[in-house]
Amino acid sequence: MVSFFSLFCLLSCGLEAFYYIDYIANSDMQDTTRATIRLPSSSDEGYNNYFTHFIIFYRIYISGEQTDALIASTTTKDLFNRNINTNLNSDYDGLYSITDKTSTDVSTSNLENTFYRRTYFLLTLVNADGSPANITSVLGSGSLGKTLEIAFSPVSAEAPRLILGTNVYIPRRAIDGPSLNFTPKPDQDFFNHPDLYNTANITPQINPDVATNSGANIRYSYVSMYIAATGKTFELPPRTIYSQPTFIGVFRLAESS
Repeated sequence: MVSFFSLFCLLSCGLEAFYYIDYIANSDMQDTTRATIRLPSSSDEGYNNYFTHFIIFYRIYISGEQTDALIASTTTKDLFNRNINTNLNSDYDGLYSITDKTSTDVSTSNLENTFYRRTYFLLTLVNADGSPANITSVLGSGSLGKTLEIAFSPVSAEAPRLILGTNVYIPRRAIDGPSLNFTPKPDQDFFNHPDLYNTANITPQINPDVATNSGANIRYSYVSMYIAATGKTFELPPRTIYSQPTFIGVFRLAESS
């Protein structure tokens, strides 16, 4: 038990309290189009006191390569398909240092900025009927201990799904980021479309969430995703903290029609 004197010294001597949220286990691959993530429970370290919600980062990569294989968290970086997009391989390698669960020297203090610098954005959601859904609430404390499934159907015009328990949501692209607002083309849906893989649309005002590609015959697109937990400290004012991020995988986007 910490004595009053010890607690007084901790608070008055300028020692910084240690706050920690445990990482999320790697996703399980159901097949080449789905990833299942078992979210931590409220009894896991940091989730019973600091946790506020989960966040999912994404970036879209255009390509001349067509493959149905999910590039999963179980895939080593040496097997990562450089032919899809060289930026995909570069981003994966660049982010590996903070996703490596064997590392004992990972800092997540500026996690969102780390992803934003690589033009990853925060995923948004709508309900299955198209009505608005607040992803912060959906992936809040009520999601702890549940199973999260992300599915990208290969069937044309069949929207991807985010399934949490018995609830079904539709993943959507972002429309903003730090000091940035944009109007994605052709829209916020995760479908392959000529406006999406048109390199002329990869600008801060239109599709900053898309990685360009100098290869030939560009007509396919893929999305890479990572998940992390976020929380608040007990300091005044509270400080935002993050878990170590977990790589979910890479999915090929279905045709829009």
